Amino acid sequence: MKKTLALVLSAAMLLSVTACGGGAETEETSAESQAAGESAGEDAAGETAAEGNTVESIVVVLPNVRGDGGTHDLACRAAEQIAEETGTELKIVEMGTAVVDSAKWEAGMADLCEEGYDLVIAGGSLMKDTIQAVAPDYPDIPFICYDMALDFDTVDMPNVYGVDFHQNEAGYMAGVVAASMTESGYIGYVGATKIPTIYDFLVGYIEGAQAVNPDIHIAVAWTNDYNDATLAKELALAQISDGADVIFPACGNAAAGVYEAARDENVWAVGNDQDVAAKYASSDESIQQRILASVMKKVDNAVRRAYDEYIEGTLPFGTQETVGVAEDGVGIVKNEYYEATVPEDVKNTVSEYEAKIAAGEVEVSTAIGMSAEDIEAMISSAQ
Repeated sequence: MKKTLALVLSAAMLLSVTACGGGAETEETSAESQAAGESAGEDAAGETAAEGNTVESIVVVLPNVRGDGGTHDLACRAAEQIAEETGTELKIVEMGTAVVDSAKWEAGMADLCEEGYDLVIAGGSLMKDTIQAVAPDYPDIPFICYDMALDFDTVDMPNVYGVDFHQNEAGYMAGVVAASMTESGYIGYVGATKIPTIYDFLVGYIEGAQAVNPDIHIAVAWTNDYNDATLAKELALAQISDGADVIFPACGNAAAGVYEAARDENVWAVGNDQDVAAKYASSDESIQQRILASVMKKVDNAVRRAYDEYIEGTLPFGTQETVGVAEDGVGIVKNEYYEATVPEDVKNTVSEYEAKIAAGEVEVSTAIGMSAEDIEAMISSAQ
């Protein structure tokens, strides 16, 4: 299936790819797993497999490295749980932050497909072009793709299932918590780059905060980087100095600087992308105590649900699904830290708005497809 040129292009890159998982690499696909893949590949777009499937080997491909505690770590957690429960062979491939050439990613993905895995799990918007270029060349291999919006209308991918998340709803719930807890009426947001996903968190954050307090004041700052924690801390400190007493970041690993600023200035932070309080509980309790709550895309839930549906033969290949609060795909992490930190009246407010979103009584605006002018107008409405 793969062209000779792709093999040549991929060889050098794959020598440096980091892999970890539960077993040796697969040399060829078994007859049984080939039949399962062919069944998935033969489905028409939007249809599901008529019978169940067997998976003996899985490869998870990340457009980054593990360790951020965010969406990719959650996907790996789900895959590792599957492997542990079923004995399925698992390989996790980290493309690494240094790999920015999508052509190299495509060659690497094609090489992995040639190894004969029964199921490919890949995620993140940065991987979108790679999936759309490679998956159609391997119609016998099923792909589960998380946290990316694929173009099924323009690319024929009957062997691909995509799931993304209403991060605007996660942002909305962060805004509800922040506006309910602020004493100054002034809260902050530190974003990474000005792309639709990061804007989507912000749009939801503004709407959620304004739902609780129409007169709320929201400071907005940008790092233009996902790893510069020092800059994120400086921006958060500036907002705190100006009066903000709750800060919400959407800037990847750089968010660590926001949490440090909240600790140093004794204000609150709302965690994002992971259970931040749990993360710091074992490493820095002084930060954990300033995490009011966390919101996250529950990628582990989505990946596990997709896997189970694939095994059952009901996964809707050739389609894109978006999950949010109603599907327990995004939302507030409710654990012992949340219970101990958040006052009862705020918990009741959180539950109230969760129910409204789930019932369709509240429809959160999204930055996806929103014009730059409309986004700026929304930001200005909270200045």
